[in-house]
Amino acid sequence: MVNQNNIIYDQQILMASGDSAKQALLHAELQRKWFMVIGEGSVFLVLMLIGIYQVRKAFRKESELLARQKTFLHSVTHEFKSPIASLRLQIETLLKRNLSGELQQQALTNALEDTERLDRLSEKVLMAARIDNGELPIYIERVDLSQKVKDTISQISRAYSNRKIEQDIAESIIIDADAWAITSIVTNLLENALLYSQDTPVSIALVQKDENTIITIKDMGVGIPQDERKNIFQKFYRLNTSSKGTGLGLYLVDYFVKKHKGMITVKENIPKGSIFEVSLPLKKV
Repeated sequence: MVNQNNIIYDQQILMASGDSAKQALLHAELQRKWFMVIGEGSVFLVLMLIGIYQVRKAFRKESELLARQKTFLHSVTHEFKSPIASLRLQIETLLKRNLSGELQQQALTNALEDTERLDRLSEKVLMAARIDNGELPIYIERVDLSQKVKDTISQISRAYSNRKIEQDIAESIIIDADAWAITSIVTNLLENALLYSQDTPVSIALVQKDENTIITIKDMGVGIPQDERKNIFQKFYRLNTSSKGTGLGLYLVDYFVKKHKGMITVKENIPKGSIFEVSLPLKKV
């Protein structure tokens, strides 16, 4: 600023002296200094605006995450209460009433289904917590994928005995994978399809294609809008706050698929619903 004032002062003296050549040089120097100040000011302003934008973006993401966490706490409480209440009812019925053998068997079957549902819910929450803490490694071994998928379908079919799950599973597909992670992938995708498809059938297929295996799960439910598909694998994310579920299932699926160097895609099912396709390499990459 002192430099600038000196230039202006010198120009005033030269103007008084009448030396036009020196006046032109000094005028050019003054313009150069002004452009420099304007340029530096513009850069500072741009950097400041970028900083404000980044802070607002981070704040908005944090706010959205907190909102999803609150929704998660509300929904997971409901998800846990439902099977607990049902389990209690089955046990009280067995204790208080002299049921026939068939009714006893039905009550015990219902209690077992509620227990399995609680186990899957608690497993989701624990796995998500372990991922956050960096404590969820995977252990690669030779896995009979065909049999593992069939076993998982049987388990889900018991829990959703009133629903139809169509299956087309190729035989004897062996891959390098974490058996527990494979079970989690298939379980969460099937439960997600059953959750959002009401009473319509859900289908699952397993095929080998070149050096990859493809697991395809189709439903005829509400579907997923195009602009929402990039968000559904985020932790706690649900299509709307009235949706069922914890918002953890697809987050876990995405984590395990990436750990296996695989890929998951979401497409629209025709005439309605969604198609989830998981591609996993046959051998460890």
